[in-house]
Amino acid sequence: MFVHVWRMKARKKRAEEYERFGRQVTLAALKKIDGCLDAQFVKVFESRKPEYLWLVFWRDKDALEAARTNPTWRDQIKRFEAGKFYKTIPLELVCESLGSFGGASEGRAFVAPTVEGE
Repeated sequence: MFVHVWRMKARKKRAEEYERFGRQVTLAALKKIDGCLDAQFVKVFESRKPEYLWLVFWRDKDALEAARTNPTWRDQIKRFEAGKFYKTIPLELVCESLGSFGGASEGRAFVAPTVEGE
């Protein structure tokens, strides 16, 4: 599984509008893209200025790469840029999941170890 992480500082005057955009536009767009397993839109709680993280979980690297050329993704990015929500250019990271306690990693199902006698 791959995780696409975006970190963004928003314009204070546009923060509420950006949050609405993220919930209504971006999450809806990601949900439509094949290979997107989940997406979390997170506001940094202790930040003095509006700061956000996107954690988008992809089946694998190929699914993420295919998403970048998907018209739904591209349209959402154009709308994001047109909104001029960000104060600084977003930091973007692509990470490979090496493990998880919540389910699957690397496309394999997680099987919890059993204790003998249970």
